[in-house]
Amino acid sequence: MNKKWTKETVFEEAKKYSSKSEFKKKCSGAFKVAYEKGWLIEMEWLKTPERLPTKWTRESVFAISRNYDVYDTFRKEQGSAFNVAKQNGWIDEMIWLKRKYTIRGFWQSKDNVFDESRKHETMKDFREVCPSAYEVARRNGWLDEMDWLKRADRTPTGYWEIKENVFVEAHKYVTRTKFRESCYLAYISAKNNGWLEEMDWLYKSERRENGYWNVKENVFAVANKCSYKSEFRKKYPGAYASAWVHHWLDEMHFQTKDSKGDPRGPIHIIYVYIDEVDKCAYVGATNDIKRRDSEHRREENDPVFKHFKAKGIEIPKCKILLDGLTIVERQREERIQSLYYRDVLHYKLLNNPNLTGENIGSIGALASKWTKAKVIREAEKYKTPTEFFTKSAGAYDAALRYKMMNKETFPWFYSNRMPPRWWNDKGHVFEESRKYTTWEEFFWKSPAAHFSARKHKWAEEMTWLIRKQAPQKYWQDENNLINESKKYKTKTEFFKGCHAAYDYAQKHNLWEKMPWIKTTIKESGYWTKERVLEEGKKYSTKKDFLKNAPTAYSKANKYHWMDEMTWFQSDVKPQGYWQIKQNVIEESKKYSSRVEFRWGATGAYRSSIDNGWIEEMTWLKRPRNYNQKWTRETVFEVSKKFSTRGGFKKEYKSAYNVARINGWLDEMTWLTSIRKK
Repeated sequence: MNKKWTKETVFEEAKKYSSKSEFKKKCSGAFKVAYEKGWLIEMEWLKTPERLPTKWTRESVFAISRNYDVYDTFRKEQGSAFNVAKQNGWIDEMIWLKRKYTIRGFWQSKDNVFDESRKHETMKDFREVCPSAYEVARRNGWLDEMDWLKRADRTPTGYWEIKENVFVEAHKYVTRTKFRESCYLAYISAKNNGWLEEMDWLYKSERRENGYWNVKENVFAVANKCSYKSEFRKKYPGAYASAWVHHWLDEMHFQTKDSKGDPRGPIHIIYVYIDEVDKCAYVGATNDIKRRDSEHRREENDPVFKHFKAKGIEIPKCKILLDGLTIVERQREERIQSLYYRDVLHYKLLNNPNLTGENIGSIGALASKWTKAKVIREAEKYKTPTEFFTKSAGAYDAALRYKMMNKETFPWFYSNRMPPRWWNDKGHVFEESRKYTTWEEFFWKSPAAHFSARKHKWAEEMTWLIRKQAPQKYWQDENNLINESKKYKTKTEFFKGCHAAYDYAQKHNLWEKMPWIKTTIKESGYWTKERVLEEGKKYSTKKDFLKNAPTAYSKANKYHWMDEMTWFQSDVKPQGYWQIKQNVIEESKKYSSRVEFRWGATGAYRSSIDNGWIEEMTWLKRPRNYNQKWTRETVFEVSKKFSTRGGFKKEYKSAYNVARINGWLDEMTWLTSIRKK
């Protein structure tokens, strides 16, 4: 529930901070109320940061640098002052700035390594805190001389193979789980030698009988003990899995946690390169526009570089379409902007829009998330394909991939759909357009009719549709701009609602005057050990963990938490596994065609080819047109089954290619092309 801020509570909250920026960052709700009510003027204790000098002198650079202890912090927070100091060679004089990384060759000095080692009490601390110095000391045999470093007490070789030693250790614990977690070597020795059954003082974990969680009452009984859905999933994974399968989660009432936002923060940008002469565009996304722009301009395999080099012209400056986006917003907006430039503005795209969208591309994984069952459940939430695509682009793309966008799978999408070429009729378009008062409303509520009106140039005749257009220089008046911005809560909504006003606010950096425009900021140190372990439990293999949560995976590796994630299964086959004929044949029976077998189990497929076993697998179907020789007669015969070139190409690609190479497509007058105008 949102807190209602009164003047007294706002002032009480504001007194906790020393500056306006700190107040805004730590308590944006109270700051927004104070800003709108004009109370900030009365808060005299909130200091405004001093303006930085317009020209950095030696004195001002040295003065500002003394506010920092670390070289990297000075460089990141005072970039302009740092650059001036670096250009003039003043950095070496700032001896108060400590470097995070040592200069090259520093650890080759024995004295430097020994000085570093004396800062630590144990060998383990030395290795973890300064691995570079430790590694040099190990290679050079200096570790034996560091007698001030305590070594961990290690048991001698074979110690845990002695039954008495294992039993002495096991008596320290009450449960098998605690025994395994506290002394894994002793536990695994007891397990391998069959001694666990003799340790009757160790309680086993509580187990339910088969089918226990298939009873709805049992699942709801434990779910009611948990406040949050994540707590339910963590404490009772079996019950949670059953609830998910039986669709009982929607009936359960859990408390909602405040979202911490995107782990990487709202730093992502959508940009575009435009060739106005040939009407080509490249829409991309990045979290570092300088680096990405440099790659487009110098890498020979880059599509932007190739396009403009082939024309012999200079690559234009990129245009920023959206910024301040989270990862999820970036994925969704990149696809929307790509389709906008392709389908609405009619540019030829240099990038592939099918590789963009939610859970697609370098961030996320479409195939592992959107199964056919999940796609159907997601599609049931929407009434039209347009709404389905707009609100769940990842599921929509999966539906296309699985060839599910048809009347049989989603009948509710097609029940009210117009017949083919309906909007090519001028009367139908005009009749539809008269339902609306503005062009914007026409565009959002009937995009297909709107597109046809623009395509056939009927727009000028539709005088009943009002075009909302602000007078010239209207948005240069900040009052008009601020009044417009109050209609929105986020930058994305503002951009979609009024692009012209958004562009002016972005160009002149007026966001400080619009505190109601929210951005999600992730606090530093979000990935604690508890959160990493909780995130890791969502996946069954390390590969899935890395693919879906790379930051959490990196933290787990860095701090050696991966060893505690014992639930990860390894899908790596032992060496020589696919050289056994029976293993290959059993694997191949999971598939119905050679193509599926090839992509589903590459190692097994390769072995079946090399060893000649593939011919014995009669259950694996070959492609329909395998080894068929296409003559002119057979090509023309199959082409008459279709009305479009696209349908012909999709179903009979080999026949289509033969027709294209031989120039027969122009003779197939019954095939229409969507590119023809």
